[in-house]
Amino acid sequence: MTHLVARALIGMQLLALLVGTQMPNDWRNGAVQAMHAPTWVSSLGHFVLFAGIAMVLAARPLAWPVARTLLVLLALALLTEGLQFFTSERHPRWVDVGIDMAGALAGVAWVKLGFLCFVRR
Repeated sequence: MTHLVARALIGMQLLALLVGTQMPNDWRNGAVQAMHAPTWVSSLGHFVLFAGIAMVLAARPLAWPVARTLLVLLALALLTEGLQFFTSERHPRWVDVGIDMAGALAGVAWVKLGFLCFVRR
């Protein structure tokens, strides 16, 4: 993967996160019901997006240090929850920040453990 591809992946994930975060509650609930999905699908989406962003940041060619990756993603989680103050009928929750950070930790762990499994001795 090149730097350009990595940045494009992060950009697309951030766009999806921003759109999902700023979507009014009625729209979000309507989309979930239209897919006949359970109510927790939104939380799963946040987990997957944060895991994906963490994986791109932690893997080559970017290869950010773990602490930097987690701090940036914590700031992003707090920002996305804070932006919900400006969206109709949406409210920030600490549980959602925890879900986001669990995804970030999982993404970093997958990259680091995958590296350990495939390193040549």
